[in-house]
Amino acid sequence: MALTEIQLPNKSNFYAKLQDAANKLDKTMSEYKRIAEFIDRMDSSDLDAMTVEAGQARTDLVAFKQAINDMLSLWDGNSVTPTIAPSEAIDRIRWVY
Repeated sequence: MALTEIQLPNKSNFYAKLQDAANKLDKTMSEYKRIAEFIDRMDSSDLDAMTVEAGQARTDLVAFKQAINDMLSLWDGNSVTPTIAPSEAIDRIRWVY
């Protein structure tokens, strides 16, 4: 459905909104890269020191990191075949812990 004249932004406003969205997405992807690198540097002794229980919590952490890496790989133009849906890995972290 086409926008009415009242709904149409002017060209400079339109480009500014697009640039803002692109900048936010780029910033978010950079943040995800830092998060994945941080998780990757952690080992079991770090998790033990934080009293993160062995088992499902650590499995979910690995799946979360993989979901981020899959999104970053896709961002870089590579093909990905996730073992689980990234939304599932992310929801495990969001809702379980």
